[in-house]
Amino acid sequence: MRTIHTNNGKHKVVIFDSSKQLTPRRYQKYNKHEMISLGVGENIGDYNNRMSKAIGYAKSEDHKSALIELTNQQQCLYNALEEYSPSNLAFAVLVHSIDGEVFKLYDEDSLEIVIDKLDEIGFTKEDLLLNLAEVKKK
Repeated sequence: MRTIHTNNGKHKVVIFDSSKQLTPRRYQKYNKHEMISLGVGENIGDYNNRMSKAIGYAKSEDHKSALIELTNQQQCLYNALEEYSPSNLAFAVLVHSIDGEVFKLYDEDSLEIVIDKLDEIGFTKEDLLLNLAEVKKK
C-alpha cells in the first residue's frame, strides 16, 4: 500500500499500489472501469482523439473502423455529459482508506462516496491520474 498526502498535507489517502494486491472481485471492478476509460474515454480530449481517428479511417475508406470510432465517441460524450468518469471509479476501487476511514465496499454507490470524500479533502484529478498511472505500471 502507498500513502498519499493532499497538497495541504492535512489529509492522508492510502491506496493499494498494485492491482495485484486487490481481491479478485475488487480487481474485476477496477479492471472494468479501467477498460471503459481506455476503450471509450470520458472527457473532451478523449472525444477529440476519437474524432481524429474516425476522420482518418473515413479518409482511408475504412468505414467499419470509422463507425466503431464514432460509436465510441458517442459513448465518450455520453460519459462526459452524465459526469461518469471511469478513471475516477477505477481509482476509487484502489482507495483503502481516507484519513483512517477504511472503505471495504466497492459497488457503484460506495465508489461514488469515495470520490465525494476525495473531492471534499481537495484531492485533485492530477493526483488521481498520477497515482493511477503508477498503479498501472506495476
